[in-house]
Amino acid sequence: MEDVIIYGLLRGGIYALAAFGFSLVLGVIGIVNFAHGVFVVFGGLLTHYLATKLGLPYVPALILAAVATGLLAGLIQRLFIARTFTSEPLMVLVQTFGIATVVTELGIHYWGSQERVLRVETGLPPGFFIGNTFVPSFDFVLFLLSLISAGVLYLLIQKTRFGRAVRACRDERQSAQLNGINLSRTFEQTMFVSGAWSGLAGGMFIALSPLAPYMDFDWTINSFLVMVIGGLGSMVGVLVGGLIFGVLAFASSFYVPTVAPAVTFSILLLFLLFRPQGLFGSGQGTRK
Repeated sequence: MEDVIIYGLLRGGIYALAAFGFSLVLGVIGIVNFAHGVFVVFGGLLTHYLATKLGLPYVPALILAAVATGLLAGLIQRLFIARTFTSEPLMVLVQTFGIATVVTELGIHYWGSQERVLRVETGLPPGFFIGNTFVPSFDFVLFLLSLISAGVLYLLIQKTRFGRAVRACRDERQSAQLNGINLSRTFEQTMFVSGAWSGLAGGMFIALSPLAPYMDFDWTINSFLVMVIGGLGSMVGVLVGGLIFGVLAFASSFYVPTVAPAVTFSILLLFLLFRPQGLFGSGQGTRK
């Protein structure tokens, strides 16, 4: 059981990174982005391409892939979501689902449907023991990197002009607009940040586990589950939710692999029934 908890926590940091963007877009723009998982997969596969085909070291490849994923997300917001959201907000659900389908098919056409894993030579010691559990050094480094990335995002939201605009749009959109905040630009920047952090999560995940274009919907659902556990509007909640989900997902895959998806969805139903606002959520409804 000790090893399940430790390895689940190590993966949980990456799940939290992916879910930050999903929660941010839902809280600020007010949409459920069915294309969110595409950003995770795109970031991972682009990291793999930059490292294996262009020969870039892992860290520069990871950063470049995250930035490129953020640009893709911002472009999707400007060209598609912004135009539909102003006239038919509910159609954004259908639109993002369509975008996810198109990007996934393009990814399969370009990268193929096979799963990929990026082997990274770090020069680090093999690992260390926590109790009786062996912890690979690289896994632990990526876990620390996920926590640092979460801290950077927290500072971005709390200490910058962009963060003040995001919080104003999240709390009272009309008042924010009256105070001179450009909603369109803020939404594009929000989508960029969502894509960048999701791409970062994908680039970290592909260095640990297989990733393929068809896995985008799994990541969308996983991000939603993390947000449900942690609570909408709380970065601490999403981080804790990611760690909890990591342990639960790893435990279900280890002990009951044939029904692992059923276990995770059962947890979702329990949270929606007994704690719909999540562990740290405010309980306020999402803006329509």
